[in-house]
Amino acid sequence: MPNEISEIKVDVGVLKTQVLTLSALCNKMDQVIEKLVDQHDRHLVKVYENMDNQRKEKDTDISEIHERIDVVLDKVQESELRIMDEIKGLKNTMDEHVQASKSQYEKLNQWKWTLAGGIIVITWLISHSNFDTILKSLH
Repeated sequence: MPNEISEIKVDVGVLKTQVLTLSALCNKMDQVIEKLVDQHDRHLVKVYENMDNQRKEKDTDISEIHERIDVVLDKVQESELRIMDEIKGLKNTMDEHVQASKSQYEKLNQWKWTLAGGIIVITWLISHSNFDTILKSLH
């Protein structure tokens, strides 16, 4: 029995050593797990920061696009106003030209009818007058 007791003592000593080793391993595993959790949390923070930065960049880009669209719309409106002013100017110029042409046409038409009337009067006078009398009065 003393042999058995010494074997039990040895076994208990080995078990104590193994328990201490397992406790140390468990402590190390707890530390590794804590480090992994900390690292995971840091990565999550970075991911959320990156997402927030991308959202801010997107919002900035959208704002810039809206500003550019507004600038382009303003330029289009200015161009439209200039084009409309040019069209009105052309219309006024065309109206003036049409008025001038109409006036010249009316003057030409008046001359034509005056000339036609004069020819009719001269023709009537020639047809109703005596050439001998006219020739005598001319000498």
